[in-house]
Amino acid sequence: MIDTWQLTKFDVAERQLLQAIRLFFSGGDAVSVHTLSEAAAQVLYDTRDNHGGVTSIFRDSDRIRPERKKEWLQHLFCSRNFFKHANKDPNATHEFKLSFNHFSLLDAVNMYAAAKKSWTPETLIFFSWFSLSYPGILKDDNPMLISLINSNLSGDDPIDISNFEAWSTCIDDLRSGQRWLASVTLNMGLPNDG
Repeated sequence: MIDTWQLTKFDVAERQLLQAIRLFFSGGDAVSVHTLSEAAAQVLYDTRDNHGGVTSIFRDSDRIRPERKKEWLQHLFCSRNFFKHANKDPNATHEFKLSFNHFSLLDAVNMYAAAKKSWTPETLIFFSWFSLSYPGILKDDNPMLISLINSNLSGDDPIDISNFEAWSTCIDDLRSGQRWLASVTLNMGLPNDG
């Protein structure tokens, strides 16, 4: 039994993100999903220069006025900060919408996939679910992803967007090798990690 792991920052973010996605589809605690997703996203963002300068959909938006960026980030990180800190507001309450997780996970998946340069079962299934749940929001010119969504997920026998058990089964099938897609990797770590 190994009792010590040698981990990179990417390894930690990867584990947090993939676990957040599995929790999301298994109906796990929404606060835990958000906390894991935001932790992963922050590490991926903080190490972005090590991974080719990946960008955050929300943190790096050029649509936000520079003088309002601080305010924008405060709104963006409101739930994350509420879940992490209590030193200034120990008796505060917070209204958390479950849809916050959809967008937090999307941002983390976007940065992760750009750094890793491939999909994992978890990230592909989440991105597919998001694409079907919010049609018309994302643009993607990846022919494999478009084909997967059109034929396997929204074709003749589509997976119901709200059937998280089916989405979770898709992840398990890809992880176990029961289903296989050429652009999906089961390997952990960055591509050049060996």
